Amino acid sequence: MMTNEDLVRIAKENDAEAFYRLWKLCFEDSDNFCDWLFQNRFFPEYSVCLENNREMRSAMQGVPYTIRVRGKDLEGAMLCGVSTHPDHRKKGYMRKIFTFEMNLLRQKGVLLAVHTPAELESYFAYGHYPVADAAYIQGQSKAQQGEGFLFFEKSRWEELYPLYEINIGEKYSGAVRRTKDEFMRKCEDYASDGGKCIVLQDAKVQGYAFLYLLEDEIICPEAVANEGHYDELIKKIFSLANGRKISVKLSPDADITCEYGEKTLRQKGVAGVCNISAILQKLEITCPYKIEIFDPIVAENNGIFCFDGTKASAQPAIKMEAGHFLGVLMGYVSLEDVRPLVTIYHQVGFDVINHALPKCKCYIIDEY
Repeated sequence: MMTNEDLVRIAKENDAEAFYRLWKLCFEDSDNFCDWLFQNRFFPEYSVCLENNREMRSAMQGVPYTIRVRGKDLEGAMLCGVSTHPDHRKKGYMRKIFTFEMNLLRQKGVLLAVHTPAELESYFAYGHYPVADAAYIQGQSKAQQGEGFLFFEKSRWEELYPLYEINIGEKYSGAVRRTKDEFMRKCEDYASDGGKCIVLQDAKVQGYAFLYLLEDEIICPEAVANEGHYDELIKKIFSLANGRKISVKLSPDADITCEYGEKTLRQKGVAGVCNISAILQKLEITCPYKIEIFDPIVAENNGIFCFDGTKASAQPAIKMEAGHFLGVLMGYVSLEDVRPLVTIYHQVGFDVINHALPKCKCYIIDEY
């Protein structure tokens, strides 16, 4: 029976083909990448779609991961493939699937969702706000290639995992705390679309970078090195320029001198709250004051909370939106930084909460 009603539902395994078609219609990824993605990274039980007359019109995918926040490992998910068919945009579909997805993730025990969209502002209406920056080094320098530089065979990529774990997974609030298998899946992600890996090594591997060597440019979406080795790694990447433009994505605090290109910082990562109570409980922040949270997407996140995650009826010190408070919890901004977004009922309480939640180093290196 045909119907004109919109149906939002959890994805099924046999929806993969329809998700694939919508992805190809909305994004510019290669067939090789899409084939690999849907064979290896489609988690229907964490994904949702909206259909009408059995036509898939909007969809988004979730991938379960552990997310590092203030030195704690939290149950999280990375969102990707958020899309609406071009013929059916501006109909409110995004709000419908976002609301469904965030509540689904909560039901599955997920505490927060992170993602790195191309246009961050598109997600502010759903309570997903910036929580990480990325540094980009761009230029066309013809650095001379030195010693200790080579392309790394796929058979040895697992040797790179400790570098990722120490310099990304353990270090940054907002980072995916990948297992070795998840890290290898990420490496295969790059390889599926023609990505190559180079390493910097002396007695041991000191840094690595994944590169797309295109005709007119070299794109490096991931470059990781031990402290004191970023400059040399950047030099090796730029030695491949041969007249091509180069763009290298790095953590915002990577110790580099920018000798070979111009450094810019961009907001590159947003996050949203699935379960504020559980986040507070996991972070174990000591603070005697209460906070009132309002959330237009997940109803259970509304209310007055103690910092142990329990709900309270006492007067709160401050009130703010869940998504903005998540930016403070993750350490991307201080409470003082977002003072205009805070309703202050108790100035001393505001000051104590601000002191209890100092800024952290934040970075989301991953997109899938």
